[in-house]
Amino acid sequence: MADYRYDPDGDEPGGQGGCFWAVIFLLGIVGIVVALLVAFPDAPGVTFEWPRLVYLLLLLSVVGVSMAGVFRANPGRTLRHVAIWMAIVASLALLYSFRHEFGMARDRVTGNLAPARGVANTTTDGTREVTLFAQSDGHFYAQVEVEGKEILFMVDTGASDIALSRKDADRLGLSPSEREFTRIYQTANGTMRGAPVTLDSVAIGPIDVRNVAASVAEGDMGVSLLGMSFLNRLSGYQVTGDRLTLRQ
Repeated sequence: MADYRYDPDGDEPGGQGGCFWAVIFLLGIVGIVVALLVAFPDAPGVTFEWPRLVYLLLLLSVVGVSMAGVFRANPGRTLRHVAIWMAIVASLALLYSFRHEFGMARDRVTGNLAPARGVANTTTDGTREVTLFAQSDGHFYAQVEVEGKEILFMVDTGASDIALSRKDADRLGLSPSEREFTRIYQTANGTMRGAPVTLDSVAIGPIDVRNVAASVAEGDMGVSLLGMSFLNRLSGYQVTGDRLTLRQ
């Protein structure tokens, strides 16, 4: 004979307690949402639209009733899954909230590993940027592609032109004769002669400048100099602490 027992909370199979409390829970959420919308109608991002509100509440009701049935069948597993999903959502929200800080940390690691390579970026208005990081001697160095060949430069705002060392000039196939050294440059090491040349392309990452004035240094230079004939062709550059940002 079947055993029929009174179950006031609906915990036995077929009871209605789970659905009852799900409805109470949903009515509470509806009340809170409506109260917030009425109390703060001008809050940023809040749009008081009844059709959309009704749709969201109906969707929430269906999900809530479904969850109530699943919870009654296996409450432990349901709570565990809800906790996992809440942790995932919270982690994603945290990552999104600190995305700028994580980006700065990424740039710092990149800058420490390869400071001369820099970090390229394109802003929302289409401006191309490259950020270089100062090395241990306090100078900024850039790995520059000159007419298809990579050359290491030191950025020098005191140099009027790009100054190529004889070694880098040879790599580019530039071998000026003695009578072509017609320009006189004042450097920290004294007077130096240079042979004027024009470089078809000078590029740092996405920044590419065409037909740039340069010169081949007559004397011995340890590293080529990236001077103002390149920097003045940019839309701007800025030094902030140990970072140099070039913009085009």
